[in-house]
Amino acid sequence: MLQDRNVLEYWRKLTAYLITLILFAILGGRYYWLMIASHQKYAEKATSNHIREVPIEAPRGIIYDRTGRILADNRPSYSVNVIPIEIRRHPETLTLLADVLNTTEEELSKTVKRYQRGMFTAVKIRSKVSIDIISVLQEHNLELIGVTYAIEPTRFYPTDVQLTHVLGYVREIDAEDLKRLDRETYAPGDVVGWKGVEKYYESHLRGERGYRYNVVNAFGQEIGESDWRKPIRPVAGNNLHLSIDADIQRIVEQGMGDSSGVVVILNHANGDVVAMASVPGYDLDVMSSRLEPEVWRKLLTDRRKPLYDRALQGLYPPGSTFKIVAAAYALEHNTVDPEKTVLCRGSYRLGTRSFGCWNPAGHGRVDLETAIEQSCNIYFYHLIQDIGLDPWAGLAGQFGFGRITGIDLPDEKAGIVPDTRYMDREFGVRGWTIGNLLNFVVGQGEVLATPIQMAQYAAIIAQKGTLYKPHLLKYVTDGEGRMVHTYSNTAHTILQLADTTWKQLHRGMNLVVQSQKGTGRAARQKNWSLYGKTGTSQNPHGEDHAWFIGFSLDPKLPYSWAILLENGGSGGGKAAPLMGKMLREIAKLKRPKG
Repeated sequence: MLQDRNVLEYWRKLTAYLITLILFAILGGRYYWLMIASHQKYAEKATSNHIREVPIEAPRGIIYDRTGRILADNRPSYSVNVIPIEIRRHPETLTLLADVLNTTEEELSKTVKRYQRGMFTAVKIRSKVSIDIISVLQEHNLELIGVTYAIEPTRFYPTDVQLTHVLGYVREIDAEDLKRLDRETYAPGDVVGWKGVEKYYESHLRGERGYRYNVVNAFGQEIGESDWRKPIRPVAGNNLHLSIDADIQRIVEQGMGDSSGVVVILNHANGDVVAMASVPGYDLDVMSSRLEPEVWRKLLTDRRKPLYDRALQGLYPPGSTFKIVAAAYALEHNTVDPEKTVLCRGSYRLGTRSFGCWNPAGHGRVDLETAIEQSCNIYFYHLIQDIGLDPWAGLAGQFGFGRITGIDLPDEKAGIVPDTRYMDREFGVRGWTIGNLLNFVVGQGEVLATPIQMAQYAAIIAQKGTLYKPHLLKYVTDGEGRMVHTYSNTAHTILQLADTTWKQLHRGMNLVVQSQKGTGRAARQKNWSLYGKTGTSQNPHGEDHAWFIGFSLDPKLPYSWAILLENGGSGGGKAAPLMGKMLREIAKLKRPKG
């Protein structure tokens, strides 16, 4: 009995010792984890009670034109920030701050909520703040608990060209944007390229943010920089060197004036976009900082649609410029004798319908070259009936229509080239007739194209079927001027036609400009032979749109172009003379283009 009690006592003591040992082991392990293994982590947390991390925005890369002129740069400006936890603790701060910034507490609260990324992280509530306001903030420093200001880089545009839709703009990320972006790279309050090359080349232009660490007292006021944590310097983004020529861009923008429309000029020998203007545009300086709701609403409701990039997103009937597609098919497949004439009396009868020519008096007897020169509708009404819808649509696709060009800008649209499948789907198998083809061949009806496609179309004709994809980027450099990336544009033969076909197309388009009866004669230049095609596209919402496309085979001026004037009237009467005026100014520059 005694022996059993001794054994029981022994096991009790042993159990107590083991429990004690285990408890001490747990405590010791936890002590080791907190004090040694996780020392850095918890030291930083403890320090964060009196050290405030302040992000330093990295300057975006500079954007240059082809000659090295700066198109978009950075300059320092003040921004005002608030710490959400301090605003919650001291609501009177928001009242005073609203008065200083000439706004309302409600607007400030909305901004904080939208861009907040933590209770202790500063939220930017106003950009591009004047030094006068910063002075007032400093005067009321003791009352404005949790309010800070910072110097940040903001975009500015030192040249007198707009380039609105090419350059695009940046905007500040909010909590909703962050759901679609990489959280490792972006945080609310950062800026991101939102349109144009700013968006397309965001990965090059964006730098790496830095941080500074400020000491905060018990009242949440910053009292100086921390000696314990050294600042991390931001790294600027890479620089873009574009194909745009600022001098030619200026000529184009000034030439367009208050018109609504587009001009695109390409170097058809390498695909460089030399100039691109979609007008009207908007003020990039206004867009370079956080927009006031009133300003944004005004831009959205402007009836002239300044936010709309007509060059890439505008879908327009191409009008008579599209006649070259049918001419190319007929010549290549011998569906027409180019010397055979058709009598144009000003209208054409098909069943019970009458289809008119732009010249109601008629052109008399015309062959293929004359039909191109004088843009005779009647000739092409006959031509399309010998070709058929699908063969015509197939060749239009080879000319680049119905698909995006792939230019290095976002949000490009593809346009429409109707074929049998499209027409059956839209109107039913018996819902369309040959009459639709007569509209299509002269670039009307369901045919829709963008101005960038039209400039590429002219470039393909100039290069006899060879395409260099339109592009804006030439190369990228880092902050030290070292080459980071070079754009390589290779030629693609996308359309193989007989040399005789190309020669006849060129001859007809040359007559459009150079002959006395050509519809594009108003674009004629002294000592510079041009090739072109005018177009007047019907607009159900107002006056007709005016087109003029063309190209130069001068090796010193290897340009192709497309100009569209919305509600401009006739291509020959308005678009051709305006483009001719611009080309005269461009020729005076006499600068070699690479």
